[in-house]
Amino acid sequence: MTTTTRMPGVAALLGAVLGFGLPIGFASSAIASPEVIEVLATTEQGGVISAVQFGPPSAARQVVVIGQMHGDEPAGRRVVRELADRLAAGLQLPADTAIWLVGTMNPDGARAGTRVNAAGVDLNRNFPQGWRQQGRATATWSGPSAGSEAETVAISEFLDRVKPAAVLSFHQPFAVVDITHPGSRVAGRVLAGWLGLPARAVGCPGPCYGTLTGWVAEHHSAIALTVELPPRVRAAGIERSATAVLRLTRWLAR
Repeated sequence: MTTTTRMPGVAALLGAVLGFGLPIGFASSAIASPEVIEVLATTEQGGVISAVQFGPPSAARQVVVIGQMHGDEPAGRRVVRELADRLAAGLQLPADTAIWLVGTMNPDGARAGTRVNAAGVDLNRNFPQGWRQQGRATATWSGPSAGSEAETVAISEFLDRVKPAAVLSFHQPFAVVDITHPGSRVAGRVLAGWLGLPARAVGCPGPCYGTLTGWVAEHHSAIALTVELPPRVRAAGIERSATAVLRLTRWLAR
């Protein structure tokens, strides 16, 4: 179930979200500024999936940044925190543009330091687009059925409501921007240049069934990019990544 709060009252709700104890990526300085905070779901082990919006709630152009899907890939959460800090400090977005920040969509996996969620499912194989059952008892287990996981349902329903122009999903450790989806390739190459990373279509050890970006590209006809950061990312890399995301929002509004 989604809980939505608009200013005022944001500080109390965000504090409650942060009270879960997982560093999901929002600094205390971000508490006072978001237009909307949504609690999208509570997971099997009591983790909270939340989304914070900066910019006009009714903006025609909605950009969604997901810091973490796999619990053992934490650098994207730091990028989300950097973005939240800058936006809370008053950095202006382009006209008619809003940005949604999701620190993690896998809080149980983040707490355990595992790729999979508490049920042992790889959320990036669980989305309904092109889903096939695969990888049981491995780190790429698709789950028993498409959209079987609460995390997948929460993000899918959230994106259905938001109708994003672009979704950026941060991962590690391959240091590349994945431009698999044809409608995302121009934006992906532009973003990769700002990140200092190569841009190419990235395959899987097996077929990439049931991915988030595959579902976004097909279901929403939106820009859908997987951003693979390196295995270790220093502070300068986090800052550069946040800057690249903000530059992309301006590029989209050109």
